[in-house]
Amino acid sequence: MNIESFATHSWQALEAWRPASRYQRRALIQRWREIFAGRMEDLAGLMTQETGKPIALSRGELSRGLITLQATEDALATFGEEAIPYDLMAGSEGCQARLQRLPRGPVLAITPFNFPVNLALHKLAPAIAAGCSAIWKPCPQAPLTSRLLFDTFEMARSELNAPEHLLQLADVPPAEAEALALDARISVVSFTGSDRVGLHLKKILEGKPLILEMGGNAAVVLDEGIDALKAAQALAPAAVAAAGQSCCKAQRFYVHAALWDDFAPAFVDAVKALPCGDPMDEATIVGPLIDEATAARLDASLDRAIQNGATVLLRGRRSGALLPPAILTNVPESDPLQCEELFGPITVLTKVAAFEDGLARAAATRFGLRASVYTRDSGHEQLAEEKLHAGCVLFNLPPTFRLDAAPFGGLRSSGQGLEGPRWAMEAFTEPRMIVRGPMV
Repeated sequence: MNIESFATHSWQALEAWRPASRYQRRALIQRWREIFAGRMEDLAGLMTQETGKPIALSRGELSRGLITLQATEDALATFGEEAIPYDLMAGSEGCQARLQRLPRGPVLAITPFNFPVNLALHKLAPAIAAGCSAIWKPCPQAPLTSRLLFDTFEMARSELNAPEHLLQLADVPPAEAEALALDARISVVSFTGSDRVGLHLKKILEGKPLILEMGGNAAVVLDEGIDALKAAQALAPAAVAAAGQSCCKAQRFYVHAALWDDFAPAFVDAVKALPCGDPMDEATIVGPLIDEATAARLDASLDRAIQNGATVLLRGRRSGALLPPAILTNVPESDPLQCEELFGPITVLTKVAAFEDGLARAAATRFGLRASVYTRDSGHEQLAEEKLHAGCVLFNLPPTFRLDAAPFGGLRSSGQGLEGPRWAMEAFTEPRMIVRGPMV
C-alpha cells in the first residue's frame, strides 16, 4: 500500500469511527485486551526470537501490555467531557458550559524495537479510544511480532464491526514514513526512538502536534547512610537487563565517597550474579544486543574509554551480539559513556565527595527523561526535586521503575509531551468549549 492509500483509508476510517460512543470504543479496547491475553505466549516467543530480549522479560513486557490496555479502558470512564461553571459573573445567570475533547484526526505512531509491543500499545490503544484512526510504523527488527499484535486488533475490530482500516500497519522504509508524517491528512505524530530522529521530526513537522519520547542517560545519585547492598541489588537489573536497551536504564552512578567502598563491590557482584546468555533460557536477564554491529560498536567504546584512562571494575569478552555487562570508573563527564545515551549493558560509577556534587553532575546533561536518588535525608530529597531537570525523579527506586497507567515523558533532548493512556488521549484530541445561555 502506498502513502496516498494509507492516508486516504485512515481519513475514511476516522469519519466512520468519530461518532462512536464511549461504550463502543471501550468495548473494542476490552475485546482487544481479551484476544491479546490469549496470544501472549506466542507474542513472547516471537519477540525473543526477533529482538533477543530474554524470554522472561518478554513475558513481563506483555503483562505490562495488558495493564496498558486496561488503563486505557479505565480512562474512558471519565475522559472526554468536563462540566465548567459558567455563571460566575453578573449577566451569566442560567449559563451552562462543558469542555469537550474531540479527536484531532489520524495518528501516525512510530515505535522502536526495545519494547515492540507495550510501547506500541501506549500509542495505538489511546488513539483508538480517543476516537481517532491510527497508522502504525513499527520497528523493522520485529516484523512477526508486530504483525501478530496487529492481527489481535484486527480480530477484535472485525468481531465488533468497527470500521475497516481503523488501524493500519505501515511496514515501510524510513523515507516513506517521513513522507507519511508530512502528509497534511496526518493530524498527530507520536514517535518513540532516538533523539537524532526525533529532533529531525520536530524540525520538519513544525506546527503539527508531535509527541516525542526519545533518549536518556539516566543518573543515579547515591547518598551516604543508605543500605549499599539493597541499593546495589535493586539497581543491577536496571543497568543491564535486556542488555541495557532501555531509554530509562541506569547509566551514570554518582556514589558518595563514604558509601563507595561498600557500594562499588556490591554492585559489581550484583551485576555478575545476573544470568547472561541465551535469551530463550528462562533464567537469562542479560541477553544479546539487537545486532552484532551494535555490540561491536559498544565494545569499541569500552576500548577507547580504557585507553583514555578509565578503570575497569567488570568486563567480559564479546561473542557476536552478546556483550557481557561492563562497569567502569574514572570516566570523564565529557566521555560519550557519560554524556550520550548508551543503550547497552555499560555502567559508569563515579565517586563524589558530597551529595551536592553528585546532584550537580547528574543534572549536567542535555537529556531529561529520568533520574533516581537514594537517600535518607529529607533535605536532600527536596534539593534533588529542585535541581534535577527530568520528566520523572524517583527516590529510592531505580529509573526503570514505571507504572503504565501514569504519565511518562521527558524534557529537553529526551522529548516533549506525555504518554500514559489518559495523557496520550489528551494529546490525540483537541478541546472545544460548548456554552449555552438561558432560553430566549
